[in-house]
Amino acid sequence: MTLLVSILIVYGISAIIALGKIFEPLRDLAEKHSPNFWKHLTSCMQCLPFWVGVFVAMVYGTPIKITNTTLPDFLNGFFTYLFSGALYSGTTMLIHTLFVHLKGSEWNKLQEKEELRKIKKGIVSQTKD
Repeated sequence: MTLLVSILIVYGISAIIALGKIFEPLRDLAEKHSPNFWKHLTSCMQCLPFWVGVFVAMVYGTPIKITNTTLPDFLNGFFTYLFSGALYSGTTMLIHTLFVHLKGSEWNKLQEKEELRKIKKGIVSQTKD
Protein backbone atom coordinates (compact mmCIF):
# COMPACT_ATOMS: atom_id res chain seq x y z
CA MET A 1 0.00 0.00 0.00
CA THR A 2 2.90 2.35 0.77
CA LEU A 3 4.30 1.75 -2.73
CA LEU A 4 0.96 2.63 -4.35
CA VAL A 5 0.68 5.79 -2.26
CA SER A 6 4.22 6.88 -3.16
CA ILE A 7 3.59 6.19 -6.87
CA LEU A 8 0.45 8.33 -6.75
CA ILE A 9 2.34 11.09 -4.90
CA VAL A 10 5.01 11.16 -7.62
CA TYR A 11 2.39 11.09 -10.38
CA GLY A 12 0.43 13.91 -8.74
CA ILE A 13 3.43 16.18 -8.24
CA SER A 14 4.72 15.46 -11.74
CA ALA A 15 1.34 16.07 -13.37
CA ILE A 16 0.91 19.36 -11.55
CA ILE A 17 4.36 20.60 -12.64
CA ALA A 18 4.28 19.25 -16.21
CA LEU A 19 0.62 19.84 -17.06
CA GLY A 20 -0.90 22.19 -14.50
CA LYS A 21 -1.87 25.76 -15.25
CA ILE A 22 -0.10 27.02 -12.11
CA PHE A 23 3.33 25.99 -13.43
CA GLU A 24 2.69 27.25 -16.97
CA PRO A 25 4.95 30.34 -16.51
CA LEU A 26 7.81 28.09 -15.31
CA ARG A 27 7.42 25.78 -18.33
CA ASP A 28 7.21 28.78 -20.68
CA LEU A 29 10.36 30.30 -19.21
CA ALA A 30 12.20 26.98 -19.46
CA GLU A 31 11.11 26.43 -23.05
CA LYS A 32 11.94 29.95 -24.18
CA HIS A 33 15.36 30.29 -22.53
CA SER A 34 16.55 26.70 -22.36
CA PRO A 35 14.86 24.74 -25.12
CA ASN A 36 16.59 21.47 -24.30
CA PHE A 37 17.30 20.31 -20.75
CA TRP A 38 14.96 22.49 -18.67
CA LYS A 39 12.19 22.32 -21.27
CA HIS A 40 12.17 18.54 -21.07
CA LEU A 41 12.61 18.46 -17.32
CA THR A 42 9.57 20.67 -16.73
CA SER A 43 7.26 19.20 -19.36
CA CYS A 44 8.22 15.55 -19.89
CA MET A 45 6.05 13.02 -18.05
CA GLN A 46 8.89 10.53 -18.10
CA CYS A 47 11.85 12.79 -17.21
CA LEU A 48 10.27 14.84 -14.42
CA PRO A 49 8.93 11.85 -12.41
CA PHE A 50 12.44 10.42 -12.22
CA TRP A 51 13.69 13.44 -10.28
CA VAL A 52 10.46 13.85 -8.32
CA GLY A 53 10.74 10.14 -7.49
CA VAL A 54 14.29 10.52 -6.23
CA PHE A 55 13.14 13.41 -4.02
CA VAL A 56 10.10 11.48 -2.74
CA ALA A 57 12.31 8.45 -2.05
CA MET A 58 14.61 10.65 0.06
CA VAL A 59 11.70 12.12 2.02
CA TYR A 60 9.12 9.32 2.11
CA GLY A 61 11.37 6.29 1.94
CA THR A 62 12.63 4.18 -0.92
CA PRO A 63 10.42 1.53 -2.52
CA ILE A 64 13.57 -0.46 -3.36
CA LYS A 65 16.59 -1.04 -1.13
CA ILE A 66 19.85 -2.20 -2.71
CA THR A 67 21.94 -4.15 -0.23
CA ASN A 68 24.71 -5.70 -2.28
CA THR A 69 27.41 -6.77 0.17
CA THR A 70 30.16 -6.50 -2.46
CA LEU A 71 29.43 -2.81 -3.10
CA PRO A 72 30.42 0.04 -0.79
CA ASP A 73 27.54 1.65 1.14
CA PHE A 74 27.59 4.85 -0.93
CA LEU A 75 27.08 2.82 -4.15
CA ASN A 76 24.24 0.87 -2.55
CA GLY A 77 22.65 4.22 -1.68
CA PHE A 78 23.27 5.61 -5.16
CA PHE A 79 21.70 2.59 -6.87
CA THR A 80 18.80 2.57 -4.41
CA TYR A 81 17.84 6.11 -5.42
CA LEU A 82 18.63 5.53 -9.10
CA PHE A 83 16.37 2.47 -9.28
CA SER A 84 13.68 4.18 -7.19
CA GLY A 85 13.64 7.11 -9.62
CA ALA A 86 13.45 4.70 -12.55
CA LEU A 87 10.55 2.81 -10.92
CA TYR A 88 8.64 6.03 -10.34
CA SER A 89 9.38 7.28 -13.86
CA GLY A 90 8.13 4.06 -15.43
CA THR A 91 4.97 3.79 -13.36
CA THR A 92 4.15 7.47 -13.86
CA MET A 93 4.62 7.10 -17.61
CA LEU A 94 2.31 4.07 -17.54
CA ILE A 95 -0.39 6.01 -15.68
CA HIS A 96 0.04 9.01 -17.98
CA THR A 97 -0.17 6.84 -21.12
CA LEU A 98 -3.39 5.30 -19.83
CA PHE A 99 -4.72 8.81 -19.09
CA VAL A 100 -3.87 10.04 -22.60
CA HIS A 101 -5.44 6.95 -24.16
CA LEU A 102 -8.65 7.45 -22.17
CA LYS A 103 -8.80 11.13 -23.14
CA GLY A 104 -8.29 10.27 -26.83
CA SER A 105 -9.10 13.08 -29.25
CA GLU A 106 -9.80 15.45 -26.36
CA TRP A 107 -6.11 15.13 -25.37
CA ASN A 108 -5.03 15.96 -28.94
CA LYS A 109 -7.22 19.08 -28.92
CA LEU A 110 -5.67 20.18 -25.62
CA GLN A 111 -2.16 19.70 -27.06
CA GLU A 112 -3.04 21.72 -30.17
CA LYS A 113 -4.52 24.49 -28.01
CA GLU A 114 -1.35 24.56 -25.89
CA GLU A 115 0.84 24.78 -29.00
CA LEU A 116 -1.23 27.71 -30.34
CA ARG A 117 -0.94 29.47 -26.98
CA LYS A 118 2.85 29.14 -27.10
CA ILE A 119 3.01 30.46 -30.67
CA LYS A 120 0.78 33.40 -29.75
CA LYS A 121 2.99 34.29 -26.74
CA GLY A 122 6.15 33.96 -28.85
CA ILE A 123 7.54 31.09 -26.83
CA VAL A 124 7.91 28.88 -29.88
CA SER A 125 7.90 29.76 -33.54
CA GLN A 126 5.36 28.37 -35.94
CA THR A 127 6.91 25.60 -37.98
CA LYS A 128 5.72 24.60 -41.41
CA ASP A 129 5.91 20.94 -42.37
